[in-house]
Amino acid sequence: MYGNFLILDVQYQTEYVPPSAVEPTVVPEKVQKEISWLNDSILFISFEKERIAAKLHNLNEEKRIITENQLIKSGGISDTLPEFKEVVAFYREKLDEINELIHVWKKRQHLLIARENKFRTRLNELQNYARNTGQPARPARTRHHILVTTYSDVSTYGKIGVNYLVANAGWIPAYDLRAQNTTDPVTITYKAHVYQSTGEDWDKVNLTLSTYNQNVFAKKPTIGIWRLDYTINKPRINPRTGAAEKVSVQATQNFYSQEEAESAKKELSLEVLKNEEEITFDQQLISIQSMAEVSQNFSSVEFSVKLSYTIKADGTHKLMVVTSEKMEAEFLHYMLPRVNKNAFLLAKIGDWENLSLLPGEANIYFKQTIVGNTYLDPHILADTMEITLGKDEGIISKRKKTNEEQKKGLLSKNIVKTYTFQIVIKNTSRASINMNVEDQIPITNNEEITIKLEDGGGAKLNKETGRLTWEIEMKPGEEKILEFSYSVEHDKDKPVS
Repeated sequence: MYGNFLILDVQYQTEYVPPSAVEPTVVPEKVQKEISWLNDSILFISFEKERIAAKLHNLNEEKRIITENQLIKSGGISDTLPEFKEVVAFYREKLDEINELIHVWKKRQHLLIARENKFRTRLNELQNYARNTGQPARPARTRHHILVTTYSDVSTYGKIGVNYLVANAGWIPAYDLRAQNTTDPVTITYKAHVYQSTGEDWDKVNLTLSTYNQNVFAKKPTIGIWRLDYTINKPRINPRTGAAEKVSVQATQNFYSQEEAESAKKELSLEVLKNEEEITFDQQLISIQSMAEVSQNFSSVEFSVKLSYTIKADGTHKLMVVTSEKMEAEFLHYMLPRVNKNAFLLAKIGDWENLSLLPGEANIYFKQTIVGNTYLDPHILADTMEITLGKDEGIISKRKKTNEEQKKGLLSKNIVKTYTFQIVIKNTSRASINMNVEDQIPITNNEEITIKLEDGGGAKLNKETGRLTWEIEMKPGEEKILEFSYSVEHDKDKPVS
């Protein structure tokens, strides 16, 4: 806003707009010409079809006359053999000529019928278009106005800009995680599903996507007096939609708290600016390194999209690329033979906190092929983001129990069972790999049961979880054998499981 004036008041008003009638529109000249040409063509084809039908009738009559000619019958000609052969040859030659002509004209007739059907189909389409041409009746609607009252003690001019919030608009973050190989960085592409059902289409607008939640009231919280007493019954309130009810069971307070539930749907903010350029594609991704400028505020992040879009007010999601980043990743293989015999390729990404991630779905691509999807939630991610890039068919494994022994324990009532397992892994690929292999031994909270790792085979043991981890390197074509054994001592009269 600028100008030598003072804004006294701003009011929001609505106006009822009655439905409008259908406004006829002239059929385009190009359409009229095509309709006329099609009518002439169909008329010409009908004349040609009549001519062909007459030709076929004459040929069939000629054929009938020849075949019914009595000269060939006994007594019609001399009974000498040479003359009989000459007449038969004449009839054969004439019938062949007639049949060939009938075939040619039937073929032309078929092509004309096919062309006529094509012309009639097109003519029906254009005639329907011509009949329905016109602006359809618009239903009754509400028009929104903003009334601004200004004051100035001198003649002046100025400009007023209006920013306002709408409830039925927002955007949903989404991502693409792409890895081309195990040496290059991983590309993270930010995407946004933008939607709005405000009642008016957004035509040729520039968008700013913000993580700021406009629904959160920016006011300092307060606390009331907390009086402790016996609970007689639990008071009930009607929480607002999308909120989690919090009521103390062991105490009563003179206020209730309604906070946004973690699972409540969040509508992220949009800032819309008019622009003369327009992008009309829908559900299409443009391969551009960065299509937005990112700015970090104290409590939110904003993405200013460089291209302009048209977004209809029908609530349909429009997918757009926001920006992309390249992140260094550590690639390694992971195998859990107890559950799955396959090896999985993992990418571990550090320093992801600098990416300004929001919770959202992510598609995972490896070598231009989608291998799965995941959900990125920065609130629960660890220091390293771990992404599974799918199975590696070039690494195979086999796990089996090779030995099971049983003997008496130190106490006569106890028995000790010892189990030995073997894991065979083979790298059939042409590349060397680093791999983490995991297995487990049982753990117990029962003091009467004793579990001991007899031989870990070089694995690291997590005593709290019983997890065994091997960190191995394998060359192309190499085979490794991992073995471990553990013992369980328990009362022989009490089975364990």
